[in-house]
Amino acid sequence: MSARAYILAIAAGLGLADASIVTLALPDILRDLNTSVEGVAAVIGVYTVVLAIALVPFERAASALSVRVIGAGGFALFAVASAACAGADDLTGLLIARSAQAVGAAAGLATVFDLLGGAGPGRRLWLGAAVFATALGPAAGGALTEAFDWRAIFVFQVPVAAAGAIAVLLGPSQAPAQPAPERPERFALRPALALALVSAALAAVLFLLVLLLVAGWNVSPLSAAAAVTVIPLAALGGARLRGDPRTRAAAGCALVGGGVLALAWLPGASLWWTVIPQALAGVGMGLALTALGGDLLPERTPRDAARLLAVRHAGIAAILAIAAPIAAHELDVSTQTAKERGVALVLDAPLPPQDKIKLAPALLNGVDSDQPRAGLRRAVAAERHAFTGRDRATYDDLGQEADDMLVTAVGEAFRSSFLLAAAAGLLAAALLAAGAQLAAMAVASALALGTPAAYLALYHAIAPTPPAIQDPCHPDRTVPKTGGVSGFLQEQALRLLDSTACKLGSSREELVLAIADKDEAKRFKREHGVDPRTAAGLLQALLK
Repeated sequence: MSARAYILAIAAGLGLADASIVTLALPDILRDLNTSVEGVAAVIGVYTVVLAIALVPFERAASALSVRVIGAGGFALFAVASAACAGADDLTGLLIARSAQAVGAAAGLATVFDLLGGAGPGRRLWLGAAVFATALGPAAGGALTEAFDWRAIFVFQVPVAAAGAIAVLLGPSQAPAQPAPERPERFALRPALALALVSAALAAVLFLLVLLLVAGWNVSPLSAAAAVTVIPLAALGGARLRGDPRTRAAAGCALVGGGVLALAWLPGASLWWTVIPQALAGVGMGLALTALGGDLLPERTPRDAARLLAVRHAGIAAILAIAAPIAAHELDVSTQTAKERGVALVLDAPLPPQDKIKLAPALLNGVDSDQPRAGLRRAVAAERHAFTGRDRATYDDLGQEADDMLVTAVGEAFRSSFLLAAAAGLLAAALLAAGAQLAAMAVASALALGTPAAYLALYHAIAPTPPAIQDPCHPDRTVPKTGGVSGFLQEQALRLLDSTACKLGSSREELVLAIADKDEAKRFKREHGVDPRTAAGLLQALLK
């Protein structure tokens, strides 16, 4: 193969592996552009939607007009749009530039299969472009984000796409590609649906896992990149396994579903816990995608290649549109729950009572849905100077318990979305199971079900139990015993909090947060009709 062919393959890999590269930038985009989980999902989603829509029309245009013109123009547009992404200063501008990127990528990708001879001697290079770009994408995205910032990812794309445009133009002059047959070979429905579903599951898990690690667990982008590289590296191994195509596809989809399902119950905030589920999903990826594309679904012409890519990206766009709002809602709910659990930890801790009411909101107000763990750690460090001696040791233990509690809450926030992605992979396996070899499917099923079952058992055995938000109306509710006059005063203050919260229909933890923070007070008033920060509101609560 010539140097030109390798440049084209790298440029094509850039367009194909966009999600794995850009995903590492999402936590920083979330913070810098002051957006939401839905907003950063749109950064990936708008690219995949436009790409899925534009691929087949551009392939037809290349066949009817000129492969060189469409291909070079596409990669040139990708380069210009990448520069626009790097310069975007708000989400709207970034999404517009991402749409232009996708148009350029669609035009370039629609021609590279033909330019490389993907149906003949260039097929290995065509397949390798996607696999190796996906494998290296997370590492590249993480390294650029860590060394510079998220904009560096898009700056990096500019020369690669420009080189692709030049490689197309400098190639030998050729006539327009031959038109596809009048009746191109139809895609079988079940394999096509399975391809969309398993692609959706893989994209969703990469998106969710990066947000969990960087935004939720406060892992550095480079460490997160190294962690999520497990999936594509395992896919390289899975792609080398041979056998009956339907069996490979069905078993691979099952392994993807099982691996993603295990991620829903990570026992702790250690990157090592993610390795086995990722490896399982990665091997499944290598098995399923190579069997579906080219075996169960044809990939012999540029039209076939365009249709396969369109199906894959349609599935990715669909699941991001569903999973992102779920993850955003669950993260908001879990953040609020974490705050209340944190207040419960503080109020029940054996610390001086005069410190508790001000300490609880001081610690928990730093917790937000963008970077909850980082906010908590900053708050814990900021308040540590106020304690000495035995109280400082107690405070340090409290800080660790609060951190464990928050990690559990963050995991709960992502669980529904991981379950959705796992369901997509398992449904893809079910669509392909008929006709697959029983022995291979038995092994795949055992791994796909046994791994998440083991993780669920470990979660219940190892993960810290969060403090219960108790009923303030319960007559036998216990209060911490610290002894002396201060202990007596603390007991009376906590009982007063309980009785007031009981009258208002809230928990005492909600009430403490509302008394200490004006935003929490607004939320409390919406739900319970009283603003406890005002004298009138507090009097109204006491007299109920």
